[in-house]
Amino acid sequence: MTKNPVAVGFGLFLATMLVFFVVYYFFADANYWNTTMRVNAFGMTFLYVFGGFISVLWLRGKDKITYPQAFKQSFVTLFVGGFLSMLSIFVFLNYVDTDARDMLSHQYIQTELDNLDVAYEQKKLEAANLKDQTKIKELETDYKNAKEARVAAQKEIRNYFSFQFLSAVFGGFLLFYLLLSIIIAGFLKNKKRYE
Repeated sequence: MTKNPVAVGFGLFLATMLVFFVVYYFFADANYWNTTMRVNAFGMTFLYVFGGFISVLWLRGKDKITYPQAFKQSFVTLFVGGFLSMLSIFVFLNYVDTDARDMLSHQYIQTELDNLDVAYEQKKLEAANLKDQTKIKELETDYKNAKEARVAAQKEIRNYFSFQFLSAVFGGFLLFYLLLSIIIAGFLKNKKRYE
């Protein structure tokens, strides 16, 4: 058991890549995007909570640690694991298997189109009950514009795994790591700062 957050973060990176390649090799089919989203929403969240928690627990051991020590241990662990994972996934999808990238991008846009259709039908029923013609006309215009934008994105084969896009996604992950580290540090600190 190491107290070094970089080493624990590297272990978290290896676990993340194991999950990534299991999903890649066994679930790359017509539901690849949905499977990926479910694994990210549930499996990876659990993995990163566990990784941050274990890292701080190992640091603490039988000693006392302050909130800043616990926060730093958790955040560095999560940052290293997440950064290396995002970088590796970026390289893999953009330089090793671009077909997987294109399939994920296509399935993402198709999911958006399906969700748009479902939302449109629901709002259309709600607007019909109101019998307000301006709302119905506005809904039709919004739906048409949104549909055209998604169809245009599908035709031009946008790369949703570009460096720019993944950088924005990683910014969201950093917020998640920050919040998670705040919670973990709050639970596992056992010494006041000036004690």
